[in-house]
Amino acid sequence: MLKKLLSSESAASIIALVGVVIVFTLINNRFLTRLNIEGIIVSASISAIVGLGMTLIIAMRALDLSVGSIMGFSAISGALLLSHDVPLAFVVAVALAVGGALGFINSQLINLLRLPSFVATLATLSMILGGELLITDGATVTIRNSMYSKLVIGRLFGVVPWAAVIAAVVFAIVWIVFHWTPFGRHIAAIGGDLRAAAGAGINVKAVTMGVFTLAGVLAALAGLMVAGMLQNADSTVGVGAELTAIAVVVVGGTSLMGGRGNLIGTVCAAFLLASVKAGLNIANVSSKYEGLVFGGILIIALMADGLRRGARRKGMLVV
Repeated sequence: MLKKLLSSESAASIIALVGVVIVFTLINNRFLTRLNIEGIIVSASISAIVGLGMTLIIAMRALDLSVGSIMGFSAISGALLLSHDVPLAFVVAVALAVGGALGFINSQLINLLRLPSFVATLATLSMILGGELLITDGATVTIRNSMYSKLVIGRLFGVVPWAAVIAAVVFAIVWIVFHWTPFGRHIAAIGGDLRAAAGAGINVKAVTMGVFTLAGVLAALAGLMVAGMLQNADSTVGVGAELTAIAVVVVGGTSLMGGRGNLIGTVCAAFLLASVKAGLNIANVSSKYEGLVFGGILIIALMADGLRRGARRKGMLVV
């Protein structure tokens, strides 16, 4: 039983999600109302998009602490363009390009200056946040484009939130890239053993550039979705998103030691954490306890990861 649980991280996340839904439904039957479910889906979809990019980065045994700031900067860029009546398609393209450019800068700090990813992205986090404050002067940029908001909180065929559709498309693309392309195999190889990957002829710098640029684009997309949902953008967009992204990746079963990435687990964990947050709100639990709950979930996930790695070293698990 223990071996099966430890070797099936996605199943563990799904079981936890079902358990959370049952518990909060018993506490308050409003948990399963359509409005609350749609809120969970939208929130989880946004977290999953950022988390999928972070999964690739962690699979490469790196970290990106700047994804939250990239979300905010891209959202503000898009909101400012919309305030000047720029066509929506052009706004989205520019915002995604901005996110990709910021991710590219992260990769160059790592490649050219040989900075650890933690240090490089911690620096850019502060710099990007400072840029947001300079651009907006601390003010909120209001969005008055109904089509933009509908693309996030609206529903496909009046049933499925568009946010979920966008997240599903992103998942499919990232899945194909990670599992069916040499680029994805190189990510796992670098995370498994950097020196061996370089010795095998893998262009580590090019892969690093590609992964961080892609993560920047996905963070920008998530930022645009948050702005569309709130109908405004300011420097608070994306605050703490980097920690949430790391949490959904780790809770989803991807090890911080790199070499592997559980994309399905990341999505399941995004829904798990979104459900916990919504359940706490429904149960009228003060938001100040959310950090304690999420921290506890993360500690449990890290303990499970440690047990899995220990079992693999002893040859108890075959993965």
